[in-house]
Amino acid sequence: MNDYLQYAGKTAVVTGAASGIGKATAQRLVELGAEVHVIDYAPTELSGLASAIQANLGVREDIDRAFASLPEHIDTFFGVAGVSGLQHDYNTTLFINYGSYKYISKTYLEARMGEGGAIAYVSSLGGINWERYQEELQGLIRAEGWDAIVEAIEGLGLQSQPGPAAYALSKRVLNLFMAHSATALASRGIRVNALLPTNTETGLTPDFAVMRGGRDQLEANAGLHKGLATPEEMADPLVFLNSHAARYISGQPLLVDFGARNLQLLGRKEDRLDRPLTGDAQAVRP
Repeated sequence: MNDYLQYAGKTAVVTGAASGIGKATAQRLVELGAEVHVIDYAPTELSGLASAIQANLGVREDIDRAFASLPEHIDTFFGVAGVSGLQHDYNTTLFINYGSYKYISKTYLEARMGEGGAIAYVSSLGGINWERYQEELQGLIRAEGWDAIVEAIEGLGLQSQPGPAAYALSKRVLNLFMAHSATALASRGIRVNALLPTNTETGLTPDFAVMRGGRDQLEANAGLHKGLATPEEMADPLVFLNSHAARYISGQPLLVDFGARNLQLLGRKEDRLDRPLTGDAQAVRP
């Protein structure tokens, strides 16, 4: 049987691999023969890993330390780690979910990847409409370097808003950053995509249940076919996006929601996120 994914012998880095989608992704990559390095705030318990690094993506020294121990050449990167905002303040939520990945990409990935490299970020259906509201995101997109990103986030003046209010904004700007990166890196043969999952059974599910008013609300707003998705149902398309089989796919925000977004596109359900998000304390997951 042909190896259409071609991960064997490739160096892969996965953030957020201690649980949920990140853990399922790392497991798939190990099974496919990749050299898998993982980064997570919590300990990662998976067999077959090349390395497991504990690091806080909200701390520059932790990120620098993590990448100092990783191989100089990286074939594929999966940015899965993120926070709901329920346990963090507004600015920290925005930085971990977006700022850390811009810093990682600009400081490390672009320098360590070459032709055939692939980057995939786990965003969210909460980040839809990113293409319609680019103006509010330009300050965050233009910021270069850790200090400038922190300054841009602080410049929004939204620190007093609750952490969950930053969630949708962080995913929207991550989608826009993905599009910018895919355009900028195309000439080097490096692909960049994003996966936008529906409500999925992960370690953050209790947080999102609180944010949405109950688990039943999460299940009612997941895919059209059933309730919450499993981590594997998100990991498999994520692994595909960075694989050889997807070698001509770049700049794509892939919605994985079993058709649920169509309810909004067909006018059968209100799109609560079709509006500017800066300062919107009610903007959480759709």
